[in-house]
Amino acid sequence: MPGGSSSSPPGSRPTWRKWLAELPVRVRAHWRIKALLAATIAFLFCVPYFLLGHYPVLPVHELPLSAIDRVIGFRPTGWVWVYQSVYVPVNVIPWLARRREELERYAKGFAIVSLVSFAVFFLFPIPAPKPTGVDVGGMYWLLQLYDADYNSLPSLHAGLLVYTLCFGRRLFEHGRPAGLDVACATWAALILYATLATKEHYAVDIASGVALALTVDAVVWRRRPVATAADPTPLPAES
Repeated sequence: MPGGSSSSPPGSRPTWRKWLAELPVRVRAHWRIKALLAATIAFLFCVPYFLLGHYPVLPVHELPLSAIDRVIGFRPTGWVWVYQSVYVPVNVIPWLARRREELERYAKGFAIVSLVSFAVFFLFPIPAPKPTGVDVGGMYWLLQLYDADYNSLPSLHAGLLVYTLCFGRRLFEHGRPAGLDVACATWAALILYATLATKEHYAVDIASGVALALTVDAVVWRRRPVATAADPTPLPAES
């Protein structure tokens, strides 16, 4: 189990009970840094994201619908809730880091994914393929109030989701309870499908966002961190 004693059998899976019991300890580790990092990232991300998305400087480009885009119809009423659920893993998983170096790597990768995407948004503003003049209320109506129209390719919804899930997998690379990987993969797949069902993105946006996330994850973790006795918040050993 991550952070447990070296006596744990290599490759063994922790039980759900032990894994869940570890989470509060992880959340408390470096919590001030995590809170500051969350606030800083939110500000530095949202300002350019919404400026680029609402006020394109260069000519706007249109993309043709792919076969996947045409097959998956516009069904925002139910799928918008799945689409919005991306904010749970993206905001929760970084709080499970227990070392400062892990947080630094996450922030570095988050910045790279964002900056690369912002550069593309600036050079090639592309509107989402959602229909206009649709009278849909509820959560979809709320989404349209703040949604940025020209931040389509690559999909940051897909990119930041996949990048954060990769980070979570690295945090628990020495042991995750049975079924957790399948649950996370299923949830991620549903979120990616929801981006198409709400017509917030083209299929190519999803593919490019996922590719960007996987590439950046590999880059920022080329040299692995080494646990040291100086870690101020070691996790309790398994009994």
